Amino acid sequence: MFLFKYESVSQRLHTFFLSSLPFLPISFSILFVTRFIMVQLKSLILALASSAFFLSASAGPCNVCSPANILQDGGFEGDSTPWQLDNGVTILANTADANYAQSGTHFVSFDVAEREYSQRYSISQQLSGLKPNQPYTLQYSYATTDNSGIHDGGLDIVHYLDGVLVSYNNFPHQTLDVYATERVTITPTSANPVLKISVGASGNYFYGATLVIDDISLGRACQVNGKR
Repeated sequence: MFLFKYESVSQRLHTFFLSSLPFLPISFSILFVTRFIMVQLKSLILALASSAFFLSASAGPCNVCSPANILQDGGFEGDSTPWQLDNGVTILANTADANYAQSGTHFVSFDVAEREYSQRYSISQQLSGLKPNQPYTLQYSYATTDNSGIHDGGLDIVHYLDGVLVSYNNFPHQTLDVYATERVTITPTSANPVLKISVGASGNYFYGATLVIDDISLGRACQVNGKR
């Protein structure tokens, strides 16, 4: 919030005029008062302009940053999907007993088997049109819908770009059926990389669990200077 102290023109004018009236000719007083008013108006205009600039700058560039989603079918609603799904990964529709879509009516489900199999379950998509060495934000919602087999350890999500690990998220004690938001910054080195989201598990007493993901998006990251 901007702060500036501005005494009213009428108050200054009244004080000045009363103190000067006995000593100044009428014509000179009128001229002087007119100039005084013009100076005060100019100061007021400059103050208002400065405050407007300050408010605009303090709002921050990311308040208006709305990058387009580069991913296709991030909500898994299409009849045909560009996602490649591993065995154990299925696109499902809401039912009376499994209403897990964050938006729309579909979501992707990862049925993670016992830890002894050391298996991972992934979805991947070929991206296109990215700008190399520019940051992008990957975001989606996820929830554990079956944790009955988690007695030790827990689930994890790993993100890869062209086979290179970008980030790792381990969550051993996520509340059942409660969505959380994952947000990851990725920086591609090519214009058409392959994005992979891989789900697995860890722990000596892990006997299976189910994770669902929905509303995946990928867009240019907000920059400090407002460019994206």
